[in-house]
Amino acid sequence: MIEILQGGTQTTVQDAGRPGLRHLGIPTSGAADRLSFALANWMLGNSWDAPVLECALGGLHMRFRQDTAFALAGAEMWAQINGRSVPNFSVSRVKAGDILTLSYARTGARSYLAVPGGIEVDTVMGSASTYLPAEFGGHAGRALKAGDHISYITDMPETINSLPSGYRPRLSRHVVLRVQPAAEYSELSAESQRQLFVGSFRVTSHSDRMGHRLEGAGLRLEAPHGLISSPLLPGTLQVPADGQPILMSVDGHCTGGYPRAVQVIRADLWQLGQIGPGSQVSFRRCFSENVTQILAHRNAYYSGLIDGFTF
Repeated sequence: MIEILQGGTQTTVQDAGRPGLRHLGIPTSGAADRLSFALANWMLGNSWDAPVLECALGGLHMRFRQDTAFALAGAEMWAQINGRSVPNFSVSRVKAGDILTLSYARTGARSYLAVPGGIEVDTVMGSASTYLPAEFGGHAGRALKAGDHISYITDMPETINSLPSGYRPRLSRHVVLRVQPAAEYSELSAESQRQLFVGSFRVTSHSDRMGHRLEGAGLRLEAPHGLISSPLLPGTLQVPADGQPILMSVDGHCTGGYPRAVQVIRADLWQLGQIGPGSQVSFRRCFSENVTQILAHRNAYYSGLIDGFTF
């Protein structure tokens, strides 16, 4: 069992999500950075989709109640056990009573902590993921706070894996996302279409698991008009009336009424989880003939390491 001493900015239980329910208004949710999440589980010998703790922006303090091990992956948060630094993207062993602290994120936004067998919580609609807006899943449907006790499946892992060279994702405070034109892209003015790909946008403090509000050169429609609510996906870039775009993330609404400018390709969606306030985001156009090839290559590369994993 783990005792939470301080929940940090936002720490939740997440797994691979609950796909297939968007027609009911329920987003997929799950780990915002699917790749770091899967790597944390793989290093500890878990199934890649086992529930973990997702710590956003840092500040998590926790005490282990028995001898065990844990794996960390994702954002750089300067992790320490009893004041002794432990490396990111690795497995560490702890004794009963040891305290783990994660400082505030320096690069990236979310860190993933896996424990042997995975976090043990009840599932909702087939998933352990916490969906905060509707207050279900995870631990009582909310972020963790001081005094919470979290159980996990087994005391010690059967297998510990070291991450081979070349598999560690590169994180940056300037995130470049490959995109394709979305439904209303052609309705943007010529200048807005140009600006979307030559400039960069700053992520504001209004950034969470639902989406990221960006600020930069305003995007405008050639002829503004009303729009009937239409489907949204993680990675959809919406353009509201003020021209400052909104980039949807894993907990984002399933429909919306703002024009949709571009859509992040599936192979790059994991990066949405590592976008934090103050980061820079740039978009690069990806042509249709490349999208399937990029995804197939990325899936083949990581599934060769992590059995069953796909982006």
